Amino acid sequence: MDIKMKQINRLRDIIDKQGNFPFVIFDLKNIFYLTGFKGSSGYLVIDKDNAWFITDSRYEEYARKLLTESGIDFVLQTGVVYETIKELVKNIGWKQIYVEDHFLTLEMFNSLAETVSAKVRAGGNPCRDLRVVKDSSELALLRKAASITDNCMDHLCNIIKPGLTEWDVAVELEHYYRTHGATGSSFDPIVASGANSSMPHHETSMTKKIVPGDTLLIDMGCVYEGYNSDLTRTLFVGDISVTMREIYGIVNNARQAAIDSAIAGATTGELDSIARKIISDAGYGERFGHSLGHGVGLDVHEHPRVKGEDDFVLPAGSVITIEPGIYIPGTGGVRIEDLLHITDNGPELLSSSSREIRII
Repeated sequence: MDIKMKQINRLRDIIDKQGNFPFVIFDLKNIFYLTGFKGSSGYLVIDKDNAWFITDSRYEEYARKLLTESGIDFVLQTGVVYETIKELVKNIGWKQIYVEDHFLTLEMFNSLAETVSAKVRAGGNPCRDLRVVKDSSELALLRKAASITDNCMDHLCNIIKPGLTEWDVAVELEHYYRTHGATGSSFDPIVASGANSSMPHHETSMTKKIVPGDTLLIDMGCVYEGYNSDLTRTLFVGDISVTMREIYGIVNNARQAAIDSAIAGATTGELDSIARKIISDAGYGERFGHSLGHGVGLDVHEHPRVKGEDDFVLPAGSVITIEPGIYIPGTGGVRIEDLLHITDNGPELLSSSSREIRII
């Protein structure tokens, strides 16, 4: 990914409307989004007409090459970064600077404020809304990440058998990712078998063995060139009970109804309500406690939240998950999660793994 001056200029427009120049970006995901920089230490300072990229000597050659013909000035960090920012503030003559308040800890904020000769102000997270709409290159990476995850799920369905532990499955999917083009998992995978599947965020067990008759909930995602996928499928080992078959059908209907309504202009709250009503009408409303989904991109959980009390209007180009679930303590649970791209004509499903009941 090259320097995206178009994105930087869009960000300038947002910051200008807020009156928050100069603005200092600390979040490395936002740094990558705007510059393509992949190092572990980098800072971007943006003013109305100029920008400065700060990093230390480890990345000097790489950063200078990356910034070639970008119009962004390179600043070599010497010592603590706050001192380097102090010198920049002094040389330009700024009286105040704005920072990403979502990223800085109180300790970081105070250290910066104590060092620079300018007032340090909270500037919000202007990159958050900017990152909601994905461009064509981002969508291509998200499609690839989703494809790797779909293929991994098919692979798991072919190798899972009684006697394997939940941990065995998690290790296998991680190995698959790293040998099929991904750099690793988007998050610690959830492999929940039997009664463990009633816990939406079960911690994968190193000792719990999969046995015949188990419900097997797998929540997984990979990272491909910085972009994430997210997929959940619920499988059944050897057989499926009448109760779990009923629950699966309800969850799948709720998933499909929400997806059918996922078009640019719909609100996140509307989608959540559509799925939640189907589950509630079936008598399981209290067993669906989490939100319907979330945005996905450089972070596997990013803006917007697809949640009942939110009224965020989904724009074309946004990418979200739809993941309803029903969880019965002591028995098991079902969650089915798809990744989709919102367009003016309806959703583009990025997940293609089967949503039919799978008995393995």
